[in-house]
Amino acid sequence: MPARHTWTRVLVTAAAVCTLAAPLAAVPAAADGALDNPLPSTYVSPAAPGGRLDDLGSPMSSLTVVEGAFGHLPDGRLVAYAAPMGENAQLNVSTTTFPEPTTQLGRHPMPGASGDATIAVAPDGKVYVGTFYEGRLFQWDPATGAMTNLGRATSEATYLYGLSVADDGTVYGGSYPDAHAWSFKPGNGFADLGRVTDDQDVKYARSTTYDPVHNALYVGTAPVGKVFRLDLATGQTSEIPLAPNAKPASAVADLDYADGQILVNLDGMLRAIDTNTNTEVPVVDGDTGQVTTSYPMSARGVSPVRQGGVYTSSVYNGAVHVVRYDLATHTVKRTGITSRRGALVGYGWNSENGHDVLYAFAGNYSGGGFRYDIDSGESGSLQYQITASPSPLQHVLPNHDGSKVFVDAFLNGNTSVYDVATGTSAPIARVGQVEDWTLHDGTVFAGTYPNGSLVGLPEDTGTPLTTYTRLQDTDSQIRPIEAKEHDGKIWFGTEPDYGLRGGAIAVLDPATKAVDVTRNVVPDHTIASLAFLDDSVYAGTSTQGGTGTVPAPGDARLVRWDPATKAVVRSVSPVAGAGSVNALTVHNGHLYGLADGTLFEANPGTLAVTRSLHLNVSGGFGASGGELVFHPNGYLYVSAGSSMVVVDPLAFVQKTSVTAAQLRLELSPDQTMWTLLRPDGFTNFLHLGRYTPTATRCPTPDTRGYVTLNGSTTTVRNRFLETGCTLQDLLLRRTGRDADVPTVKPWLDRLIATGQLGTTERDLLWAAVRNDGR
Repeated sequence: MPARHTWTRVLVTAAAVCTLAAPLAAVPAAADGALDNPLPSTYVSPAAPGGRLDDLGSPMSSLTVVEGAFGHLPDGRLVAYAAPMGENAQLNVSTTTFPEPTTQLGRHPMPGASGDATIAVAPDGKVYVGTFYEGRLFQWDPATGAMTNLGRATSEATYLYGLSVADDGTVYGGSYPDAHAWSFKPGNGFADLGRVTDDQDVKYARSTTYDPVHNALYVGTAPVGKVFRLDLATGQTSEIPLAPNAKPASAVADLDYADGQILVNLDGMLRAIDTNTNTEVPVVDGDTGQVTTSYPMSARGVSPVRQGGVYTSSVYNGAVHVVRYDLATHTVKRTGITSRRGALVGYGWNSENGHDVLYAFAGNYSGGGFRYDIDSGESGSLQYQITASPSPLQHVLPNHDGSKVFVDAFLNGNTSVYDVATGTSAPIARVGQVEDWTLHDGTVFAGTYPNGSLVGLPEDTGTPLTTYTRLQDTDSQIRPIEAKEHDGKIWFGTEPDYGLRGGAIAVLDPATKAVDVTRNVVPDHTIASLAFLDDSVYAGTSTQGGTGTVPAPGDARLVRWDPATKAVVRSVSPVAGAGSVNALTVHNGHLYGLADGTLFEANPGTLAVTRSLHLNVSGGFGASGGELVFHPNGYLYVSAGSSMVVVDPLAFVQKTSVTAAQLRLELSPDQTMWTLLRPDGFTNFLHLGRYTPTATRCPTPDTRGYVTLNGSTTTVRNRFLETGCTLQDLLLRRTGRDADVPTVKPWLDRLIATGQLGTTERDLLWAAVRNDGR
C-alpha cells in the first residue's frame, strides 16, 4: 500500500498557516459539515500548475528464480535453465561444468512473459516455461535454439503453475484464477481438463504431477490446500484425504511422482501418498524415529529418484539442510550436508566418474547453485551465469530531507536507495516485498509480504534490518497494505492470508517494540487506509479478502474507530458500489478519501459525505491502489489506478491528468513528488519517476474554505482566482496595504464581470473590508 505520511499533512498545513494575516476562526458550515453557499454558476476554476515528469530509469535489477530446471543438450552436456522474473523475460542457459566456472550459453527471449513461475524439461530435451500475466506456455528446443510461444493454456488463465511432463512428452499444468488443470501435447495442442473441484474458494490449481502407471494426474490446490486425482481415461476426479492441517489458509505448493508415491508439499510440510491405494502413508522423521505430518520442506518439490530415494531441503536450526526421503521406508533424514546458498528450487542428476551427482538451484535471488556427489559425500556451491532483469517496482519513499529515495522491488523484495544529487542507486538490506512503509524518527518502518512482517531499518544506513513481528504467525495477516505514523506509533492496516477474510489494525510502539492487533474491525473487510484527527482514528475498508477469495458482499466502508475501546463508533458507505476506500487523509479539518476512482470529502464527526467527484482515471482499483497528496501549492494530487491527476480541492473539480502509467505518489520535503513509472509497451512499473510542479505567484496559497478578514470568517467560499492564488490570497494582499483599500471595491466589481464572484459575495466582502477599519 502506498505510504501517506503524517509529516506530509503537517508540512502542507504549516505552509498554509504562514500566509494568514490573522488567526484562523471557526468555519461556518451546514449541519452535516458541507460547504454551504455554493460557488457562482459562472465561476470557472483556473488551470492547475503544470509540471515536469522526469523518467529516471530503472533504479535496480534483480535476479529472481522462482524455479529452475536441468537438462542435457544434444552433445550430452548437463545445463541449467532459468527464466528470472522480469518484463519480457529470457530463458537463461548455463553450463554446470565442475570444478570449472559455469558459463552462460545463451539467453532466449519470451516476449510479453514475466518469467518462469514454473519450468520443466521433457524427455526429448525440450524446455517448457509457464509464465505470469497472460497464462502462456513457451517451448524452447535446444536442438534448434527456437523459442515458441504456444499460447494460453486456458481462456481465463493469467498465471500458470506446476508443470509436469509425461513420458510421451505431454505437458500438464494448473492455472489461476480459474483453477483448471490442462495439458499440452506436441502435435495436438492444448486440452482444458477443467476444474478438479466445485469448491469456489479454490482459485489455484497450484501443482500437478503425472502417474504413468495409472494414467492419472494429481492436482494440488490453493488457497484451500487439497490433493485431487484426475483419472485421464475416465475423466473422474476424486479427493485424496490428508490428515488435517491446523493452518487456516493452505496450499499444495508442489507435487512430485516418485516410484508409486506422490510427494506433497502442503504448507511447507512433507506428505506422501501411495498411488495404488490413494491414501496418505506415514512419513518417519529419521532423526527422531517419530511419525510426523509436519516435517518441514524448504524447497521446490523433490529431486528425481536416484538410488531408491529423492532429495529436497529443510531448515533446521537456522541452516538449510539437504535431506533424503527413502521411498521404501518412507523415512526422511538429514544427510549432514547443508546448502549455504539457500533452499533447493530445481534439480538435475549427472553421472560423473561413475558417481551420481545431484545439481540444484539454491535460493531464489542470486542464481546460486548446489552440487552434491551422493556417492562420495562431496558437496559445494555454484554460481550460475544468469542475467538480472530490471526489477518490477512496488514502493517508493523519500527520506526526511529529500536527499535520498528508497525504492523496493515487487516479488523479489530487494531494496535500493536513489541518491538525488548524483542520480545513482545503491542496494541496501533486502527488506522483502514492501506492501507499505513510512518514516518516523530516522527509521523506515515497513510491512512486508508474504509473512506480514513489521520491520524497521535506519534511514541513514539502510541496515541492519529489525523484525518486530510476523503477523502471519500471530493473526493470519500477510499484507500490511497501509502504514502511517501517528502519535509516535506506527499504524498498519492489513489484508489477511490466502483464502481468508478479515483484516486488522496493527499498532507498533517503537519504544517498547510491542504490537497490538485488532482483527475484524469491519467483519470480513480488509483495512485499506487510515487517517487521524485529534483523538479519532479513521479507517477505510476493502471488500476484498486474502488472495483467492471472492469479495465480501456490499460496499467498502468508512469508519471512525475508538482505539481505547477498539470499537467502531460510526460506519458509513461513502461511495455506493465502491470496493475499496483505498486512501484517506485530513486537510483543513476535513476528511478526504478515495473510493476506487471517486474522490470524496466527509465530515469527520458524522462521516457524512459532503462532496464527491468521479475522476477520469484508468487502470484497475484495489485495496492498495490509491494516494492523496495535498501539495503546498494548494492542489490535491491523486494517484488512482494507474493514473495521476490534479484536483482543485476548493472547486472540487479535476483539472488535468499528468500520466496514465504510474504507481504510488510520495511528497518529498523539497516539494517534488516521487512515483513509479511504466515505460511504453511494458506491463510492469520499472522506472523511478519524479514530478516537479511549476512554481506559481503564490507558492503556499491560503486554501481555507471561507474567506477570513481580521479574524472574522465570512460566508464567502474561497476559491482559486488564478493558477496557484486564491481569493483569500489576493484579497489579503490588497487589504494588507492601506493605499490599496480604495481599489478593493473596483477589483471586486471586476470579479463579478468575469463571473468569478457573485453580487452578494461582493457585498459581503466589501462590508468585511470596511468593518476592518480601513
